[in-house]
Parts: sequence; structure tokens; C-alpha cells
Amino acid sequence: MDYLTSEREDPNILDMDFGKFRFIKLLLDDSSIREKFLEVLPNEIFSTEKYHLLEIEGCQVNMSPGKWLLRYLGNCGGRVSDLIYWFQEINLERALLYLREEEPLQIIEQPEPNVNVNEGEKFCITCRASGYPHPEYQWFKDDEELLLVGEEQVLSIPFAKVEDSGIYVCKVSKINADSSISLLLSDPATVIVRPCKSSNLVGFSRQNSDKKRPSSIRYGMENIQAKPKELCEQNILSTKCPESEKIVIVKQPRSHGEVAQGSILWFKCIAKASHPVNYQWYRNGRTLDEQTSTNLLVDELYPDQMTGSRKFTFFCKVYNEYDEVISDSATVELSESDDKTKYVAEEKIAFLIANDKYEAYEEDLVTPAADVVDLAKLLKSINFKVIVFRNLNLREMISAFQAFCRLLRTGSYAVVFFAGHGFECYGQTYLQPIDCSENLLPEESMCTEYILQQMQETRPALIVLLIDACRKPPPELGNAQIEIYNASMENNTVYGYATSFLNGAFESPERNSYFVKHLKKYITHDKSIQEIIFQVQRDSDAEPLTRNVQHPVIESSLCAARKLCDELRNPLDLTTYQLPCCFYEERNPIEKQTQIIDEFKCCFIIEVKDHMDVYLNGIDVNLYIYVKEDANLDKLRKSGLLVFLYIPGLQVRKGVQLQNAALNLGARNLIIKEEVLELQRLRNAEITAQLLLKIGQSPIIPIEFSFTVEKIRSMDIFFR
Repeated sequence: MDYLTSEREDPNILDMDFGKFRFIKLLLDDSSIREKFLEVLPNEIFSTEKYHLLEIEGCQVNMSPGKWLLRYLGNCGGRVSDLIYWFQEINLERALLYLREEEPLQIIEQPEPNVNVNEGEKFCITCRASGYPHPEYQWFKDDEELLLVGEEQVLSIPFAKVEDSGIYVCKVSKINADSSISLLLSDPATVIVRPCKSSNLVGFSRQNSDKKRPSSIRYGMENIQAKPKELCEQNILSTKCPESEKIVIVKQPRSHGEVAQGSILWFKCIAKASHPVNYQWYRNGRTLDEQTSTNLLVDELYPDQMTGSRKFTFFCKVYNEYDEVISDSATVELSESDDKTKYVAEEKIAFLIANDKYEAYEEDLVTPAADVVDLAKLLKSINFKVIVFRNLNLREMISAFQAFCRLLRTGSYAVVFFAGHGFECYGQTYLQPIDCSENLLPEESMCTEYILQQMQETRPALIVLLIDACRKPPPELGNAQIEIYNASMENNTVYGYATSFLNGAFESPERNSYFVKHLKKYITHDKSIQEIIFQVQRDSDAEPLTRNVQHPVIESSLCAARKLCDELRNPLDLTTYQLPCCFYEERNPIEKQTQIIDEFKCCFIIEVKDHMDVYLNGIDVNLYIYVKEDANLDKLRKSGLLVFLYIPGLQVRKGVQLQNAALNLGARNLIIKEEVLELQRLRNAEITAQLLLKIGQSPIIPIEFSFTVEKIRSMDIFFR
């Protein structure tokens, strides 16, 4: 075969439709598919030496294996017909569905209209159809579906029996490019089996042959999307129940034509019968769970999450123990999305990590903690549930992220933000935990492509990955084994990088990094996430210190103008699957107060609250002294009062002498503030604290507190 053709109607691989090119690239990024594909390439086109080029050169130019391979084949003159041939060789139907032209469904060989055989003889009925994707066949005898073994195009009965006499019909179906399904019924074949004396003969098996059931051809309709003109052909196989028992649909579902995305639609199907009936609604041939009434409410309809199709067909099955009928199909086509399209989220949940205290680096990072706090509060304001951690090691980062993925559900909006050290290697971005070495090793870090791969499995409507970290390459890799993740951006993903490939991300002398400084100005705005990051790019270009060294980057495959501020489908649903409410509801500070010390007219208050108001794995322990308005401050200061706070379970040991403290009358005065992180490493939520007071030469006065940090009890949800 001439693998590299040159026909004008057969484009070069590099000239094919971008959407097709991207889909084939993603398939070939899968190592298992790629290995099979490479096995069928001729040696003169792709040899062992070229395989090494794929691994080395692709990484050097930051190109995925699938993209490199397609570019290589295209540069060799490869055409789309060659791809079709090679994918046929490995029988990869997913690729062929994108590459091959669709062919209409046609029956090219009808069954013989009359078949006469003697009992015990073999007979065959054949129905052949053409079309692509390939047709599927279902055979029926007197409205009853048959279970076949062998070639579906041919119904073969090896030993005919008298009860095999009847009318046989074949139903042929094919999935179309727009996800609808074409259906054709063959001409009927009348089979007559003439009896003979022998009786111990074997026939063929039928579904439910031991009891009477309604028309099986209508049962076969449950998993297809038929067109109205094709549904009427079912009259050929109408059920044989008495007229008095038949179901009659008196009100059919109505088609809505073209409607705006996000529309709310009603469908109605009403039937009458002499016995009670049941209803079951279907969308694109799939059963709609719990939709079993005469009315169907479609709440805010959007393009199909998996296929992107904007065409939908709805119909209703009405049935009872005597009969079953299928309603007319009601069709809906969504218009193109625009700025006015309203989207909703099934859930909105964000996962944020600030790593600023690295064991291998002498200097701590300055802004990550504040960056995460500010973004977490802003995301909360637009109804995101936020999961926020500070200073995690590699095992903890992976464990917490996997728990976050378990909380996601189909149709969610999911945001991941990381602030800390990072690097780029072989086209993948790595986020460094606090226990990494200085060597920028992938095996010591968490890969963003792994993050995307795991999140895609939950089928979110929107994935936003915001990375505020360097993207410089390691100085050397040695013999490191690099795992290339099969991470597909699909049509729901936006990356926002603080800097471009091979460059650093810088902290500013202000509260926030340069990236977050501008991001937080827009993140809650009524704009698409692409528009928000574009605005960050514009503002960053005006920064005099970084405009020439740090350029934020956006990578997006999002096909809908979704916004982080989009409404929740059910805003009153405050629960999150498997997540205790203490993790996403406002957590009030814990306070314990001593009795008034009469001599000084003051008391002490210990307060325990979330670290910086948001961090789940940290708390701030504050000790206040409240001084009454009529207290004598000079007396209090001259007393030499020494206050010591001791909390062994949290490793808090700190003292303060009030002699020079700036105190205000009638107010709470903060005298000790301690940050306690790494709560994930604690197991006991019951905390005991001691306040030790020493006045001059008097004995120490111990005051004991006890309190419960409730979130410690459930920390193992994230850290196992």
C-alpha cells in the first residue's frame, strides 16, 4: 500500500481540522494507544531511532508525544487517509469516528419475503445495511426480540420447529455524528415451517419466552434516539393485545425548536387506557431517573457534557402489563452561547495551598500565606466552599488533593490555587512541597498534569488551575524517571500561570505577589475566567519592576463563557458530599475567660480561631487581658505581673511581662499571639492549656483551660 498519498481531497495531517487534530493528539498522548499505533507504522516511516527522537526531542521543545508524532508524520507527507488506515489496523473506533466521513444508513439487502422449510431443516434470513459508524442489528419474531449467537446480519436457525413459524423483522440502527440515532426496519419475512414426524428438535432462544410481554421492538427503543417518521414504522409490529386494552396517547410531547442555552423547558405526555399506566421519560435514548410522571421539567439545559452536542431528543414510554407505547419525539436544539447565556454550577469548591516555609531553603517565602487568605475569602464571597492548607509535605499534598477530588461531582466548578516554589520539566509543571530538596526533582513534587488528570475523572463543568510558582527547568535531571501524565484539558479547563514557560514568578514588597495583587481585583467580577486572566495580563504589563521578566499566561480549552460568579443550581443545598460542615461553614472562635482578679480589676481571655481565619490545618491562639475602666494601670504595671501560656498538646510555651505593656482601659488587649500549624499531625482534639501568673515574689497562680478543636476530629478525611 502507498501509505503517503497526495490526493488534493485528502489533506495532509497538519492541514486537517483543528478540532480533529487536537482530539487525535490527545488519543496518541495515551501511552497504551500510542504503543499500538506505532506497531502498525511501516519501518521506513517510523523506526526505533525515531522512537528515541519522540521521547527526547518532544520533551526539549515542550511538545506532548501525540503532538510530536502527528507533526512528524505530517512533515513526512502523511495524510488523513493514512491515519484512517493505521487506526483501522488497531481497530480504534474512537479515532475513526472523528476521521472518517459519516455515511448514511441504508439497507442494501432485504430479507426474502417468504421462507418455506420443513421441520428439522436449517433456514437463514439475511439483512445487510451500509453506513458509518457501523450499523447494529436486532432481530424480532412476532414482536419478540431474539437472542442470537454469531453474525447479527444473518438470522440462522439450525433446526427449524413448527413454532418458529411467524413474521421476522430486523431493526437496524446507527449513531450519527450529532449523537442522534438513525433507525430503519427491514421488510418483513414470513416463515412457514411445515411439520414432520420428528419432534425432538432444537430451536433458538428468545428473551422471556416463558411469559407474555409487550412489543419487544419498543423495548429495543429504550437505548436509541429514533426520529418521528421512523417511530411510526413500528405499526408493522403492533402488539396483539385486544383493542380494549391498548394505550392511546392523547397529548404528545411538543418540540421546542431552537432555544437559548440555560432554558427551562416543560414536556407533557398524557395517555388514556382501561388500566392504570406508568410513564418513563428519556433524553437522547437514555433513561431519566425519577422522571416518571406525565410532566417532564428540564431545568436549565446546556450542551452535553461529554460530546458537546446541542441537539436533544425527548420521548416518553407509557406502559402497563397489557400494552406499551412510545410517544412522539420532541426535539430541542440549543443556540450558540453568547454573552447573555446564563450558566449554573452543581457545586463550587476550591482547593488552595500556601507553601512558604521550606526545609531545604534558608529564606521563607513572604506572600503565599496572605495570597491564599485573600483569594479564599473572595471565593467564599461568590459561594465557593474553600479547602485551605498551609505548608504541606508531599504525602500530605497528594492525600489532601485526592480527598478534594472525592468531594467533586459532575457539573461542579473546581478551582485549584497553589502559591509556593515550583519548576517546569518535560512540558509539565511541578509544585514543590515543603519537604523537597533543592534539586528540583519531579519525584519529590506534585505535577499539575496529575492534578488535571484526576479532576477530569469527576467530569466538572469548569476546572480552573491557578499556579503562582516559578516555571524554570531543573539545572540537570541525570537519570531521573519522568512520568508523563495523560491529562486532557477537554472543553472545561483553564490554566492561569503567574509566569511564562522557563521564567520565574516574583514576590512583591507589598502584601501579595504580583500575580495575586492583580488577580484578586477581578476574580469575583461578572466576567469569564479567560477575561479575568487577560485583565491580569494587562495590569501586569504595567508593573515597572516585572513587566520585562514575568508575564502571566492563560491556557484555555473552555468552550463556554462560564464565570466563577455563576450561580449554584441549588444555592440552598449547603451540604457537601462526605465533608463535615465544620470544614466549610463559618467557624466561630473558641473563647475561655478567667475570673476577675480583684486586686488588678482584670481578667484573661484565651481565644482559639482558624489560622488567619481560613486555614484548616492551623489555628491562632490569642491571649488577651481585659482591664476594667476603673482599674489602676500604674499598679498593674508596677506589680511585675508575669503571664505564661503553656499548651503542651500544641507545643505552645510563651510568656510576657506586663511591666512595659501598652494597655487600654475598658478593652481587650492582645498580649500573646501564637500560630499553631500542622494540626493534621495531631490526633487528640481535646486540648488542655495552663495560664501561669506570677506576681512579684508570690507563688505561681495556675489557671487551667480545656477546649475542643473540632476540626482535628475529621482531619483524617484529608490526611490518611
